[in-house]
Amino acid sequence: MQSTMYKLSKTGYARYALTASVLILLNACTPTATIPANAEIESAGIQALHAQSPSALQALTQWAQAGNPVAQRELGLAYSIAPAHYADALLWLEKAAQGGDDHAQFQLAEAHYKERLGLKQNYAQAWKWYEAAAKNKNGKASFMLARMAKYGQGVRQDVAGSVQWLTIASQQGNAQAMFLLSNAYAAGEGVQQDMLQARKWLEESAELEYPVAIQALAMELETGSQHVEKDSLKARHLIKEASDERLMRWNRYQ
Repeated sequence: MQSTMYKLSKTGYARYALTASVLILLNACTPTATIPANAEIESAGIQALHAQSPSALQALTQWAQAGNPVAQRELGLAYSIAPAHYADALLWLEKAAQGGDDHAQFQLAEAHYKERLGLKQNYAQAWKWYEAAAKNKNGKASFMLARMAKYGQGVRQDVAGSVQWLTIASQQGNAQAMFLLSNAYAAGEGVQQDMLQARKWLEESAELEYPVAIQALAMELETGSQHVEKDSLKARHLIKEASDERLMRWNRYQ
């Protein structure tokens, strides 16, 4: 799990930070310390990224220099918040990506695609690293490959190829890909029209609380269709749920 996904209360974070700092200091000050488990490395990443803790940065540097891809990724992310350290961020993210870390591969692809870390847009490099991450079962990366194939970014435009990547992303658990795959089956765009598959992927997307999918199901219940009986009350409940999900957790789908 990437460090940005952690959510802690103020009190819990304070206790956690103190404990983590002590552990980090002990490890960092021991020349022959072994590389810890990924959870501890990512804990140090939280301290380095959000608190810019010198002890955390020291520990991450030690583990990164020892060749640990997770530590290299976390160190790269810690450096990525300051323009003066963009070069260092890219250095460590590239090392982690080359070491097979899918989160680093995705972040490196994002940097090339969205002109981050001082880079100019480079679709070829973005495709390369998205594809590497996708092969490591990163659903967000597979989704981005579907997008690039659909619009011909870095590769020739290929709607059928886009649907193939949407299928992979959906199988990897990406709710947004599931919704778009449902639309593709419903419209017969890039794939043979199949309303049963359209319904299946719409329901799976909604099950993962993707707001747009929940709203689409609500609209079907409001009007009724050959697949579902009209149920206005349930439709209103789903619309409220979709609104709540959009407000609370929309960023996780971007």
